[in-house]
Parts: sequence; structure tokens; C-alpha cells
Amino acid sequence: MRKVNKKILISILTSVIVMITIVATTFAWVGIFTYANIDNFSINLKISELDANYFLTISATGEKGSFSDEADSKEIKKQVLMNLRGWSKEYVDSIKDDEIDELYSKYCITRPSSCILTNDGRLSDFYTLNNKNTDYYETYHVRNSYIKFDIYLSVNTKEGIRLDEEGKAPMDIDINSNVFITELENTLVGTLCKQKLTNSNPYKDMDDLPSIYSALKQLPNINHFNMNSANATRFALCMYDPIDINSSYNEDALPIKTLIYHGGEQLPTLDGDVFDLGGILPEEYNTALRELLIIRPHYNNSIYASYNQNYYNDLNKAIDRGQTDLDLVEANSKIWTKTTNVDAEPYLGVHNGVQTKQKISVYFWFEGWDSDCIVGIDEKPVTLNLTLTAGVED
Repeated sequence: MRKVNKKILISILTSVIVMITIVATTFAWVGIFTYANIDNFSINLKISELDANYFLTISATGEKGSFSDEADSKEIKKQVLMNLRGWSKEYVDSIKDDEIDELYSKYCITRPSSCILTNDGRLSDFYTLNNKNTDYYETYHVRNSYIKFDIYLSVNTKEGIRLDEEGKAPMDIDINSNVFITELENTLVGTLCKQKLTNSNPYKDMDDLPSIYSALKQLPNINHFNMNSANATRFALCMYDPIDINSSYNEDALPIKTLIYHGGEQLPTLDGDVFDLGGILPEEYNTALRELLIIRPHYNNSIYASYNQNYYNDLNKAIDRGQTDLDLVEANSKIWTKTTNVDAEPYLGVHNGVQTKQKISVYFWFEGWDSDCIVGIDEKPVTLNLTLTAGVED
């Protein structure tokens, strides 16, 4: 049984990862013809349960002395701007704090996209469909199709861990910590929205639908149905090996693992009048793609066979990656497992006078190949509330 020791609440409260509101009609990806604008946001990264034996601390920079019960929201905003816009750190650091919110609201746009998970654990090649009304399939790679920022975790005790002049922790402190996601049911919170399909009977002739997709047979009988905008989203945590809190991560350091979590269910489900159309499914069972083929029927036209092959190649890659997307359930809540041999393996905590920190890169995006990525989620906000906790297992 797991005992919760400490919570880090990452609650982006108004926009950023929290509310991504689609406001324009100039970009095409599956059923959405939009840019997604991200307005001002406040970010709350806090610690609670101070009576714990030890607990997580957090930093937006990873610099010595910056770890506390709250991360600097301005630093998080700067990171998001750098990653979305390609701005240098020097330029972003030169911006006055009172201008950061204004620039964020003005320049931070994202768009439904997809990505590749490489063998070395990186999220790579975020891509999206072209924004021109061309007669063939085309993708292009863009920076501003996803949100990204880094956070750093460390540990502390109620009495506090004081490093000496050489950066060493007291020898009598020994901590080896896990990290869990908690409050799973509140991690991705979307908005219910009514939807009517362009093709009102997309599965009417598919009496032979496999049983796992049988919920789709209900669509022709429903004029309007409710959707949850969170079901088309993904967030990823790229986990890095912990290092000495006095050290810095190399720019070419690779994550040791990447965890991708999806909103909603992988298979279509109908709960009352709320339809979850499923995750990244093959075209014949993917409602969003069936909508796309009505809007752009030339994808099935033999004239564009060479372009269409790229379409199916990208879809198949997305399906393969989607097989490993994780449900937000207790079985998938542990994101870092404390090491069994702190003398030989990286650990998050304190041992032999060395206190460590751990870098986590956080990504958030609307998954363009998801079956729920249709026009019904236009202008419907999604909130990411990421609650991390250090814990021990009895």
C-alpha cells in the first residue's frame, strides 16, 4: 500500500496547458480547421503536507537555491515562449517581467499535431497538416504545435536540508524517493460539447464492426452527442536520471524514459449521452479520419497515390505510438521508482552527503490523429492539473 508523503500541485489555472482555446479557422488538421490560441495563465506549483518525513521540492530552473514549495511561474512562461517561438534564452531573459504575460498572450499559438517517440526516448518530429487548401496530403514540422517546459524535483525535510560550503548535505540524512502522479481523475479536465458529424451515418453499413468497436454502431442513431474535449489531448513526461543538485544537465542528455498519457479511452465508449470516440485508431474505425475523408475526399483518389502513401505511413506510425499511450489509472501512476542500490544507481534524494535533483520535461498537445479530434472540440478548453507526490510503499 502506498503512503503519500508530499504533493506538488501543478495547476495551470487559466490558459497555457490549462486552457487551450481554439479561436480561428485558418488551419486544417483532421476535423479541426484552426489555430489554438493560448491566453494569459497563472501557474501554481506548490507543496503541501509539511508534516511528512520528507517531501518533494520543485524548481523551474534547477539552479542551486531555487528549490522550494513553489516554482517561478515567470520562468515557466519564459520556457514556453522559448520553445514555441524559438527565442533565445538571452532574449527572453531581457524581457521585463510585466511584459511576459502580454507577449505570451500575443505569440503563443499551438495547433493539433502529432509526434514520433524515438528509440532513445525523445519526442521528436512534431508535425501537422499543411494550412493551404491543396489537393494532396502534406505535413510539415513546426515548433508551435505543442507546449513544453522543464521542471526539476528534489527533496527536503521538515527540518530542512542545509548544504555546506562545498555543496554537501549532512551525512545523517538518507532519502530515496519515488515519484507518483496523484489525483488522477483531475489530471486532464475537459469541457463537454455537442457535436454533429458531417457524415451523420459514418458506420451505418458496418454491421461487421468488431466487438471492440461496437459502440460506434450507436452513432447513426444519435443526431447530436456530447464529447469531452480532453479526450483529444496528450501530455508526456520525459524523465531524466537524477544528478547532484550542484551540477547541471548536459544539453545533449537524453531521457531515460518517456511516458505519454492520453485523455479518454483507447477504444470507443458511450456513457449515457457522452461519446468517447477512442484513441488513435485505424482509419476504418477512426471517426475523425472518416470526417476528414469527407472534407478532403482526394486522399482516396488514385491520382494522388504517392502523396496518400505518406498519409498512411504517418497514420501507421501514429497508431504504433498510440499503442503505448498510457491510461490515467493507478497502475500507471508511478513515474519514478526509487533505486534498489543507491551506491550504484541514480537516486532522487540524499545519500552519503549528496543531494540530487531530477529533470522532467513536460509536453502537452492536441493529438491530431485521435478519433476525438473533430470540429466539436473547437473553442473548448482543456485543463492539465499535474499533481506529483513523493511516497513510500509499505
